[in-house]
Amino acid sequence: MGATEFLTGNALTNHRWTTSLAVEAAVNQFLRKFMGSDFNKMIRILKDLNKNAGDKITYGLRMKLTGDGVEGDNQLEGTAAEEALSFYSDNVFISQRRKGTKSKGQMSEQRIPYNILKEGKEALAIWFGEDYDQQIFMYLAGNRGVATSGWHFPIGWTGRASNTIAAPDTAHQIYAGDAKAQADLDEADVMSLQVVEKCISQAETTDPMIQPFMDDGELKFILLMHTWDQHNLRISSSSGDWQDLTKNARERTSKNPIWLNSLGEYAGVIMHKHRNVIRPTSTVSRSLFLGAQAAVIAWGGSQISENSRNRFSMHVETDDRGNQVAVSAASIYGISETTFNSKRFGMIAVDSYCTDPNS
Repeated sequence: MGATEFLTGNALTNHRWTTSLAVEAAVNQFLRKFMGSDFNKMIRILKDLNKNAGDKITYGLRMKLTGDGVEGDNQLEGTAAEEALSFYSDNVFISQRRKGTKSKGQMSEQRIPYNILKEGKEALAIWFGEDYDQQIFMYLAGNRGVATSGWHFPIGWTGRASNTIAAPDTAHQIYAGDAKAQADLDEADVMSLQVVEKCISQAETTDPMIQPFMDDGELKFILLMHTWDQHNLRISSSSGDWQDLTKNARERTSKNPIWLNSLGEYAGVIMHKHRNVIRPTSTVSRSLFLGAQAAVIAWGGSQISENSRNRFSMHVETDDRGNQVAVSAASIYGISETTFNSKRFGMIAVDSYCTDPNS
């Protein structure tokens, strides 16, 4: 009786690896915990192209009504109190991005105690998780930055899939200390709790106001800073302030993933650090003060759910008459910051003096 064998390139084998790859890529993505399809998420997932053809999503913002109303039986028709609805729109485009790995041959595989397929899939999951994060950081900052170690994108990168990175407008850009421009930043203009206070004031008074998101019934913002900014924040804070900032982080992590690995909270702002927060110059970082819908991401192709396992296609084959194993993965997607009427939405860029404390 013959046995059924699933060869390396079989479609069912590829599907199994595709499913696993998507799960592992999400695990390796730092910013995944801030993503979701509802309007309350910092990074909103747009689902319009999940099952429909196309490479572009247009999404909109309805502005608030303004001005006075009328009292009693005074006439409304034809007065300034009868106001037209005002809408702004933005777009995000999607395109395919691929990555692959290939063994040198069966003799090379014989020398190492590794499963090439398993290792290749795990390496691709890490790569895609990092790739998503790096793009989101760049789009939010509106800058590629100067860091090179571990980065997938070359210096001078300007975007992909027709989504071009653009600098924040002046109404959504502030500077640490007494600096009024990036060129003014010096050793005194570092990340501090005073900078957090400036962000809160700007967020609540800019128009349209930066909308916080709900966390267990409370309104919160996120401040995402570079690892070196965290050092500056720590040494510029009193021991009492730092203890107050960090005391709730461990308790809240179990209730909401946005607290996972956070520094803590100050005045309703949950603070996080990451090495890939953009540094526009060698002495300046661009922290991100974030509310709801600061960025969007969209995937193409058929998807199962918000935590979709079909955001990737994976291909496994052998080359050189079966001697070499090639593993590749692809994802069709697009990422963009949210901009309406030439103004950023849901975020403030915060430039501060920032250098390696060990140098």
